[in-house]
Amino acid sequence: MTFDLLALAIPVLWIVPLVGAFVVQFLIREPTRQRDVAIGVAWVVFFIASGVFLAIGWDSHFVRDDLEAPLFMSLRFHMAVDGLNAMLLPMTAAIALASLLSTPRSDLRGNTAARILAVLGTLLGCFLALDAATLALFWIGSMLPLWQDTRRSNSRPLHLVMTLAIAATALALVAALVLLAQAGAAAGMAAPFDLLALARAGTPLPPVIGWLFLFAALLRMGIFPLHLWLTAAGWRAPGYSAMPALFTSLGSFGLARVVMPLFPRLCEQVSGPLVMIGAVTALYGALLAVGQYDLRRVIAYFWVSQMGLVLTGLATLNAPGVSGALLQAMSSVVEVCGLMLIALEVEARAGTTDMRLLGGLVRRAPRLTTGFLLLSASAVGFPGTISFVAEDLAIQGLLHEHQLAAALLLVVTAINGVTLFKAFKQTFLGPGSQHAKALRSFADLRGWEYRASVALMAALLIGGLVPQPLLAVRAGAVEALQKLEPAAAAAEHHPAAVIADEHEDAPDDDDDDD
Repeated sequence: MTFDLLALAIPVLWIVPLVGAFVVQFLIREPTRQRDVAIGVAWVVFFIASGVFLAIGWDSHFVRDDLEAPLFMSLRFHMAVDGLNAMLLPMTAAIALASLLSTPRSDLRGNTAARILAVLGTLLGCFLALDAATLALFWIGSMLPLWQDTRRSNSRPLHLVMTLAIAATALALVAALVLLAQAGAAAGMAAPFDLLALARAGTPLPPVIGWLFLFAALLRMGIFPLHLWLTAAGWRAPGYSAMPALFTSLGSFGLARVVMPLFPRLCEQVSGPLVMIGAVTALYGALLAVGQYDLRRVIAYFWVSQMGLVLTGLATLNAPGVSGALLQAMSSVVEVCGLMLIALEVEARAGTTDMRLLGGLVRRAPRLTTGFLLLSASAVGFPGTISFVAEDLAIQGLLHEHQLAAALLLVVTAINGVTLFKAFKQTFLGPGSQHAKALRSFADLRGWEYRASVALMAALLIGGLVPQPLLAVRAGAVEALQKLEPAAAAAEHHPAAVIADEHEDAPDDDDDDD
């Protein structure tokens, strides 16, 4: 491809926040300037990511735009924007920006701001990477700021479980890279880590590599029984900086970017078990959420339940299920991050998220109350929101061969609705708790807190009322994945290469420049 502004934007998207994190952490000492620089960097990244999304064509199939260069020996710098990651770029930047804008000034010091920017940079690098080594590096890097946050929580069990989660992720990804390098060398490949080259070559890869990537993805999603680190961090870790690292679609993205296109036979073999694991996780998260007394724990277990729904849709390997799962993964990030921001704002004002010590906040904070109610309605698939469209597609995909799982997910949605309404009632309605501290100084949403909440709710509503552009963006990847359905009769026709280059037949110049 020709070197243009779009090609320049690809590395800028992840380099700018990482450089900003370094500057805020080490070069600026004055808290006000740290906050201003961090927010300014986040705004720049958000506008660039939004411009990339709009420039390629937000209402049609994406033509992949690559930036590729050799680095050292078999390592290559290969990043791209395509239908799978295009929406994730501005969404991730928006979540990080909302977190920075909502953090109280007294808390937004260099460490917190730098960690949010570091998470933003590593997540965007991971979404853009088409090289397995680069993807793994950013994947592990995105968890390190969260690991540092757990050290600040003064909870040794939390820090231990977070350390084990990062160690397990790193071991799985490094082992997968070693085996991938061996397999590529045996096949005589010049770039054994390049995901496009691997898919186009069609060389059978050892299934253990697929299992290792699958394990890392399920751990990142918080799928039962690999969820304990996520729910513990969601409850106890410093919230504003931990939130962008915890609630991300990186796990489901890894499944769609690496496991599905490179290991189609493995996906077909584990499709049924993964559907059931996803359904069990969705039910498990919903049942545990309904019994929690802390608002942050409710949201953390609700996330686990939603990720179970996402895994169930992806595991169907048919177009409606996969399309619904990809859309649900995106909407869950916005909904859960919005709910967590409100929980953190309650904590900053009341000093607790224990719902037994709250109640009656609607009289002092009607905006905060309304925001929680609307985000809760969206999260459980209220008509007119993105989740309504996503859940409908996921259920359609399950009805082909997994009617029991489809029925179970409907029950899960009802339980989640009860859970969030219960949390809403205990926290915001009724009289205040007799055991609560005086909340006379409790303030409503104001300034950028209010604007960030409105923006999140508007995005969910607009996406639900006009979902076609969002579905069209990923249509190429979903159409390729749809071809996995007849693969049971002809395994050799798995679309590994098609998924990797989903628009190879489109009239563009990318293939000439790869």
